Amino acid sequence: MITDRDLSELGAAERAELARRLADMAPPARTLAQERARIRFVVVAAIASAIMIPWIVILAATLPPRYLAGHWRATWVGFDVVLGAALAVTAWAALRRRRIVILAAAVSGSLLLCDAWFDIMTASGPERWVSIATGVLVELPLAAWLFFVAHHLVRRRA
Repeated sequence: MITDRDLSELGAAERAELARRLADMAPPARTLAQERARIRFVVVAAIASAIMIPWIVILAATLPPRYLAGHWRATWVGFDVVLGAALAVTAWAALRRRRIVILAAAVSGSLLLCDAWFDIMTASGPERWVSIATGVLVELPLAAWLFFVAHHLVRRRA
């Protein structure tokens, strides 16, 4: 750590060099175009979120309590293929120490939450207890761990 005394002992050229090096370490300032893009993103995400409120109310009022779904097998097999692929990408990225592991872990965790939710909500009878146990004992803890890892890696890189 550089103390005030150390700084006072530096010559003008050394202080200038230190200032230049510190400035090089600072993150670059955002351009006006970057700031406008960020604001556009915030506005679009906020509007999309607000539009979801009436949509959810409409669905809650109009959807039937039961529905016979077509392509049930393809839906679940397809979802699990995507979940398996996301977990494989997460493992690959972690093995190779790639930064994409952060996104892969977040996606995998999100898919695990969705899987647990829909498994539990669509199961009936004794299958529901198996779905609850699988969700509580496997899917939710794994999702939480993946979110923790993603958060930890983001904080470490910041």
